[in-house]
Amino acid sequence: MKTLLQILKERKLQIFFLLYVLMPVPVLSLLAQNLSLSAVAVGIGLSLVLLCVVFLLTSFMTTRGLKIFYSLLLAITIIPGTIFIGYLFIGHVLLSGGTITSIFETNTNEASEFIAYLNPWLVTAVTLFVLTPIIMICRMKQPEQFFRVRRHKYAFFALVLVALLFVTVRPVAQRIYFVDFYRVFANYKIDRFREERALARRHTQPFEVRTQPNKMPRLVVLVIGESHARRHMSLYGYPRDTNPLLSARRSELCVYTDVVSPQVHTIPVLRAALTFADRDHPERLTTYPSLIELFNRAGFETYVISNQPLLDASSSYDALLKLADHTVDLSARKSPDGILLPSFEQALTAPGDRPRLIVLHLMGCHIGYKYRYPADFDFFTRLNDTLPDALPNLTPEARTTIDEYDNSVRYNDYLLSTLIARIEREHTPAAFVYFSDHGEEVNEFRPFSGHAYEKVTSYMCEVPFLIWLSPEFRSMRPDLHFDATRPYSTVDLPYTMADLAALRFRGYDDTRSLLSPQFRPRQRRVGELSYETVLDMTRSAKERQSAPSRASSFIGTLTRRFAE
Repeated sequence: MKTLLQILKERKLQIFFLLYVLMPVPVLSLLAQNLSLSAVAVGIGLSLVLLCVVFLLTSFMTTRGLKIFYSLLLAITIIPGTIFIGYLFIGHVLLSGGTITSIFETNTNEASEFIAYLNPWLVTAVTLFVLTPIIMICRMKQPEQFFRVRRHKYAFFALVLVALLFVTVRPVAQRIYFVDFYRVFANYKIDRFREERALARRHTQPFEVRTQPNKMPRLVVLVIGESHARRHMSLYGYPRDTNPLLSARRSELCVYTDVVSPQVHTIPVLRAALTFADRDHPERLTTYPSLIELFNRAGFETYVISNQPLLDASSSYDALLKLADHTVDLSARKSPDGILLPSFEQALTAPGDRPRLIVLHLMGCHIGYKYRYPADFDFFTRLNDTLPDALPNLTPEARTTIDEYDNSVRYNDYLLSTLIARIEREHTPAAFVYFSDHGEEVNEFRPFSGHAYEKVTSYMCEVPFLIWLSPEFRSMRPDLHFDATRPYSTVDLPYTMADLAALRFRGYDDTRSLLSPQFRPRQRRVGELSYETVLDMTRSAKERQSAPSRASSFIGTLTRRFAE
């Protein structure tokens, strides 16, 4: 006992350091809205065990190796710690594997915009959080080595074994934030390597695509939006006039009212929407052509024009976009989506007789909303306050966020209308399809803006879906069936696009095309949840938020959790 007390006394700074790097995430997970109290307790308990194991192992270290060990521990914990704590304070969620994977594919432009959009005090806090443990390591004294491996070898190897269990046993590893972070990263890299090899093999294999020339359009334009919630579109009934131009074309459009995304993050959504892979057939990601490959094999000249980085095909969905015959990456200019229009004009008027598929990938309404539109689209402001009365108790910051988001929606309206008007002037059989990867929650009923599967609501997965056909093409395709009320998920987009372009192939399913008379509604899922479950979760979240006992402070949150 005397020895233990001596260790604790001489290594108090080291103990504080371990508490600093190992315990804040599990303790702050009390703020997480996606965890039960029991899950939080287990996480804290396991983290405390790990802390004790690490502390005892350091008691075997020489004075020479102690600072090196603490420096390595800081290096592997500080980045995931910053990310996890940031999400806990901003989104009140503990990250899951899917969101961690999305972080791995976040580009530097997106990250810098997100940081710039944050409260400067939060950025300062993060900076101090990173600097503090560095200072602690520098100030650590070199304590006496209390234990030697030769004298306590069984205890030492037992501690090493326990430490390895925290890394190798999945249920345990998932509870330790930085271990889970690197576990997901390793699995992500392995899966990407396997996919790339499988995709390379697939290109060499035959896959017959049959065309129907008398039904085939000369031009197909697919526009992929970003974070565009249909609830904020006046085209769908939003009280603010966010769609003046598309609303003027309302009679020409088929505005689908019941479309959801298969997830609430871009990566899994586009991996689903651009391939034939789904929950029942994940292997089709590599055994079937992607959407763009399908059009390539059908003889289309394919273009991808993106305002999001294509990342040299390093992203798990950008690799699918890069399969186009021509790719244009304009993301480096950090401009609103209007920057895509000249490249779209070039693709439209390029010489050649082949039919064309032009895919435009927008920044749309991505967070950092104020960066998504030029200054002359700053329409909704505090001086022009038309927020509905149904949104009470909004802080000035929340109202500004909604204004900026609605401005980005209004600019998106301008862009889509401009594209349709330009296609119309071609006087050719043409089809235009627009959908958003996922939706967005923008202070709808709680102080939160963004999307996170850990706190998913219907606002994050309900998306706009629009189809416009030129008069020349509409007269060619009386077989297409337009019912704006059909319940649909964009996981079935490849079937709809194939039907629109009159393409047939092994595995084509008429019942999954939104435009087919044989369409049959299927159960829609948002990640691992059914859409109906998401609706129930949204209602429950609204009820909890409106409850009089709702507390926003840490103590209030803790009290409420124990009360539950």
